[in-house]
Amino acid sequence: MSTPSYPQLHLKKATERALLNGHPWVFSGAVAHSPQVEAGSVVDVVDHRGRFIMRGSFNPHAAICVRRLTRNRQTGIDRAFFQAALGTAFRLRARSGLAASTNAMRLVHGESDGLPGLVADDYAGHVVVQFHSAGMETFRADILDAIWDLRRPLGIFERSDVGTRRAERLLDRPTGLLRGAAPPELVQVLEHGTLLAVDLYHGQKTGLFLDQRQNRLLVQEQAAGASVLNCFAYTSAFSAHALRGGARRTLDVEITAPAARAAQMNLSANQGPGAHWDIVRANVFQFLDDLALQGPRFDLVILDPPSLLRKREQLSQAMGVYTKLNRNALRLVRSGGLLVTASCSSRVSHEDFFQVVRRAAAGAGVQLRIQSMHLQPADHPVDPAFPEGRYLKCINARVVR
Repeated sequence: MSTPSYPQLHLKKATERALLNGHPWVFSGAVAHSPQVEAGSVVDVVDHRGRFIMRGSFNPHAAICVRRLTRNRQTGIDRAFFQAALGTAFRLRARSGLAASTNAMRLVHGESDGLPGLVADDYAGHVVVQFHSAGMETFRADILDAIWDLRRPLGIFERSDVGTRRAERLLDRPTGLLRGAAPPELVQVLEHGTLLAVDLYHGQKTGLFLDQRQNRLLVQEQAAGASVLNCFAYTSAFSAHALRGGARRTLDVEITAPAARAAQMNLSANQGPGAHWDIVRANVFQFLDDLALQGPRFDLVILDPPSLLRKREQLSQAMGVYTKLNRNALRLVRSGGLLVTASCSSRVSHEDFFQVVRRAAAGAGVQLRIQSMHLQPADHPVDPAFPEGRYLKCINARVVR
């Protein structure tokens, strides 16, 4: 069997160390010479002596100009490659045991599954895909065929309306049904006994923040009899879990209106006898500023903001904002109560986030007892050679006054 051959991209001298250690990206500044091929084409990356390092998809317009597909020179990038890669990803989810507690999970998590720029999520049999990179866009037909053959979903729906496509010079942002049956307006999924309505058409990301699943369960397990404040509530999934766990009342704060119907359904579907819930449309930052002056009033406060850091040079500013948010949240937690706080920015390290919470506690005049610290769950795996994939941090801490 002959070795597949692709156009070669030559690296500058002494720029290959991270690649040899397993990192999947080649940055444009490391390139000495690149072939004249279209964006999305497959190239072989070689060092300054011409020695093979990896094979990946090439985009001459992007800062990340090559995204690795394989380190095996004998592996061609074709329909069979995507069948094998997707099959491996699906088997990892099957072995994770997640299907015993939920029918909504991530099937493909980009670089961490060897498919850079591809996301696929399953919501009760409806698979939602996102094509973030030119390489995945080039092979979309093979990818869709493989998902259809291997998974046999009710349908495949696209939500590639993501800003990351701009960096790849993919100027369109396609959405809509690709295969099979169209999803209903709101898909009902089950997560640790909690019913959740998901909007696959207009919801954030692919519809639900699946990576917060185990942290929502943590809230459910500690919510019995609690009064709960849920900040940046989106579709109120955290509060739905709290109500399922026996919370007596929840207050959700969210500035956007489009998620209101799903939020109301989620709260009503999981509301126990005698429990109450409310939703406030407000800017969370200002709301916490105002409410923090009135002091403790909740047994459990949940803080799950969007990413506050887009560029590395914004780190200092973002740390200040995170610290203020957490300080104000802590001022609202009764003694013995719980703060569940998260950051989804990969540029904020775990140590950074620990220091945010430490400084926030000092500023709020409380002591904390951190009970647990969590990464993302099994369907959002982390490749240790790709630290950028370790983005989610969640701290669960008791407040002592």
